[in-house]
Amino acid sequence: MERDLTHVALDAIAFATGATLSAMLGLMQWRVDRTSGRASGYLLLWVLGFIWTFGTFLRCALELAGTPPDATSAKFTETFAWSCTIFGPIAMGRLLQGAIGTTSRTSRGFLLFTIVVSLLNLGLLVVATPLYDYHLDESWYPATSFFIALAVGVIALIVYRTGRVHAESPARKAMPHWFAPAAFLFAFIHTSAILFSMLFPGMPDSLMTAAALIGRHWTIPWSVLIAVSLAQAHYADVILKRSLWLLASVTLATIFGVVVATPGVPMLVTTLGTAALMLTAPLLIRALEALVDRAILDRPHYAQATQALDQAFRRAANPDDLIDAALASVRGTLRVDARWVDQGIEITTTHQARTLMQQELAFLDSVRTELGHRLEAMRFEQEQRALQLREERLKRLLTEAELKALRTQVDPHFLFNTLNTIADLISANPQQAERMTERLAECFRYALANHSRALSTLDEELGFARQYLEIEQVRFGDRLRVQLSRGDAQGDESVPSLLLQPLLENAIRHGLASVREGGCVSVQAHREGERLHLRIEDDGVGLRPGFADHAGIGLRNVQDRLRTLYAQTAEFLIGARAGGRGTSITIVIPLAVPQHAH
Repeated sequence: MERDLTHVALDAIAFATGATLSAMLGLMQWRVDRTSGRASGYLLLWVLGFIWTFGTFLRCALELAGTPPDATSAKFTETFAWSCTIFGPIAMGRLLQGAIGTTSRTSRGFLLFTIVVSLLNLGLLVVATPLYDYHLDESWYPATSFFIALAVGVIALIVYRTGRVHAESPARKAMPHWFAPAAFLFAFIHTSAILFSMLFPGMPDSLMTAAALIGRHWTIPWSVLIAVSLAQAHYADVILKRSLWLLASVTLATIFGVVVATPGVPMLVTTLGTAALMLTAPLLIRALEALVDRAILDRPHYAQATQALDQAFRRAANPDDLIDAALASVRGTLRVDARWVDQGIEITTTHQARTLMQQELAFLDSVRTELGHRLEAMRFEQEQRALQLREERLKRLLTEAELKALRTQVDPHFLFNTLNTIADLISANPQQAERMTERLAECFRYALANHSRALSTLDEELGFARQYLEIEQVRFGDRLRVQLSRGDAQGDESVPSLLLQPLLENAIRHGLASVREGGCVSVQAHREGERLHLRIEDDGVGLRPGFADHAGIGLRNVQDRLRTLYAQTAEFLIGARAGGRGTSITIVIPLAVPQHAH
């Protein structure tokens, strides 16, 4: 009798351990599934494991308490334990979906198959329960449900092997090299033990007991093994540590219970009580520490205070806000008078405050350190922002100065040349001199109106160029022919002010003035994508040798202004006119308004 009671007590201890492990795994898996937003097959697996182990533990406990097998409570716990087999196939189907994907036709078909098999298990359980008066251990149901589970498991393995390379399969973390052999070994031992106990009921009692123990106590080894496979769930380290702590506690408590307690219920109570005390020891220690900190010493919640201070630091807009937030946190948390003195926090305890202890001093040091880092970072950020603003302001002032200097080169040069021409015409042709004076006034009215503008529109520049060319036509008469066209341009494109005039003046003065029969000057504009092309051509004498080394003020001025406004995004090309004598100048500028021109 003593051996039987000891055996039952050890059985109960093992099932209680499995139930605890299954509940712990199920709780952690539920948290993971809640975060991911979808339920996995592992959660159902742990629930079924808890039903089996907890139900069987209750049966063992009732047996130790002397409850007869025909009692209602004994029948209920036996039926409750075997009810886990109903949803076993569905758990396999959900696990397979997690391995090969939930959207493939294969995984959906297999899950439907497992639902049908689970309904079949339910029907068999309903039939067998009243037929054997709720004593399912003595019925054909355990063997039938085992073979059904074995068949579903083999089919699941085949489906997994053929469908794991599916394109939609989720990426899984590589398992340790020993995992597959260990899983196969566990499955082989577990299956063999159940088969031997069913096929050879007349084997010696010692072998039958060993086979029954292996077949019944599958939860613990499989739980630990599956926990290793869940490394991708980011809690395998936690569950392994807790599982080993659970097993170590139960093992030591069992040895203690066998040695000091009598067989049966006393040994069970002693073992489970000792194991529970060992498992909850860390919680008890933390509870006692919390009791001392909160009830006796009335210490504040430093984690909450640190989090609130970090949020206040994030809202701070200047160093004064940072200092005020740090002082408020120290005063409210430590209940001391805090001041900012000589670039540091100075405290003075009040008559209501206790002497600062280690954790208070550590919190104060952390506040001082964090405040110092925040102040240094804010000062550095302010210095960098001020430096950037100064650089941008200096760059803008430099650009404006360059543009104004270049503009002052254009206006006097054009004025002096035109006045010299008017002076020559006053005596020779007073009417032409008068018309030139009127055109000059219109030109300078435009120049003065746009003096502060770096950019004008294409139509405005073409209009100004037309007025200037009319002045020159007064001088040259029929010898000067003019062509102005904006092509497919819209006319509102932005171009540098007074861009065309110096180029036209250069074409007339150096290209056509020395040609007896004169010639033609043309201005053409067209768009290509996000760039505007301007071409100024004349059919005069063309470029002289050594021109690149002796470019005039007008050409250098245009090039400098383009470089100042557009940097490297503008192009200035000068060369011989295609198809004949003369010179061609092409300017390419982006349609986007340059930033310096705002």
